[in-house]
Amino acid sequence: MVRKLLFTLLLVLFVNFKLFANTLDFQIISLIGVQDYRVNQKFIQRLFNNQEEFLDGVGQPDLYKISKVLKDNGLLKLTFGSPKELEVSFEMGHNPAAFTSVLYDVLGAMGYYYFLVKQSRLDGEKYQFVLSMNTEYAIDPVLFQEKLRDYGYSVSRIEKRNVQQWVYSISQNTLKYPKAVPLEKNLPQSRADLKGEYWYSLKEGGSIIISSVDGASWYPKIVFFDENLRILKVEALEDSVYETKVVIPNGTVFVEISDYYLPIAIKEGLKVILR
Repeated sequence: MVRKLLFTLLLVLFVNFKLFANTLDFQIISLIGVQDYRVNQKFIQRLFNNQEEFLDGVGQPDLYKISKVLKDNGLLKLTFGSPKELEVSFEMGHNPAAFTSVLYDVLGAMGYYYFLVKQSRLDGEKYQFVLSMNTEYAIDPVLFQEKLRDYGYSVSRIEKRNVQQWVYSISQNTLKYPKAVPLEKNLPQSRADLKGEYWYSLKEGGSIIISSVDGASWYPKIVFFDENLRILKVEALEDSVYETKVVIPNGTVFVEISDYYLPIAIKEGLKVILR
């Protein structure tokens, strides 16, 4: 009798281990929850029958492909039905300041403008912070991954604790900033921005000449960043000018230009030349 009970227990443990040892199943469960996985298990098995299709180049589950298939087949539940608090935890181990800036851009592009930092902590080399927002739906993990990819980030883990609580682990590859317009030497760049905030990227130093396209006076504020969006130098003029020239600090990769007092004062446009 004891042997039979022991065998049954080992069999149950083996089955459960086999289920969760399958990393693809584990990622699916992390996205939709155990209950929905059990209810739709046969359908899910058909969708992911060819498991190799859903592995990346190093044999790990491809979170983007997995979440897209789940979403396209109605298995990814994101709506609340009415406005509720959404808590999203983000974890990363490198350059949290740059990711925070990127994250706010990405969330704004997805329609999330109002949120607050509910908790933040640094645990060794891992940084974690929790955002809280009042909304009717959770962040779409498919769209979120697509937007992050444009900035050089990828998602290594997604955990849905419940429809209102999510966890994302983030990895940085090579930081990109898609709203930064590339500057080439002696090639003028003229453009307008309704917010009066102008971002540029460059691969060489020298100096930049900046002027307002409509001849209006403004108070230049120029911020120079390195490849990880760390601030190298801030140039701010107290007197209004039509045109200014500044030397680019060594290590500069990104430049942000705005008006020190009122960015929309230059919404009609700037002309920038790299010398």
